[in-house]
Amino acid sequence: MAPVCITRKVRFAAAHYFYLPEYSEAENFQQFGKSANRHGHGHNYEVEVAVEGELNPETGMVINLTQLKSLLNEEVVEPLDFKNLNQEVPFFKDRLPSLESLVLYIWNRLEPRLNARHLKLIWVKIAEDDDLYATYFGEAINAPNFENAP
Repeated sequence: MAPVCITRKVRFAAAHYFYLPEYSEAENFQQFGKSANRHGHGHNYEVEVAVEGELNPETGMVINLTQLKSLLNEEVVEPLDFKNLNQEVPFFKDRLPSLESLVLYIWNRLEPRLNARHLKLIWVKIAEDDDLYATYFGEAINAPNFENAP
């Protein structure tokens, strides 16, 4: 039987800012505008993940949807919800919490857990607004900065 893909959404709220310590205050504001304000600003993020696998012949499911939701809560919502990403999430202590970095962070948390269940993570999408999002389709991540994301 051909594999089937299932998609699930979760949401979390978090604050962040963009500020590079090697830049001056003026350079940070020139580069990042209001987002350089170190008091931060918040977003209501929406994360979608697509998971592929063989249908269980008994249940007709790729994965129990309650288990998938629980996994997303453990690996995405709990570590990020109501956090200042720069200050409270170790992964972002030394990198900007851009959408691009967030999508890789989430991929690296989910992919090994799903792989252990013989499921394939097809893509992760994170949106901070209706018209601004990043999608990652799982090309090999070889950059040491993103391995073993906490």
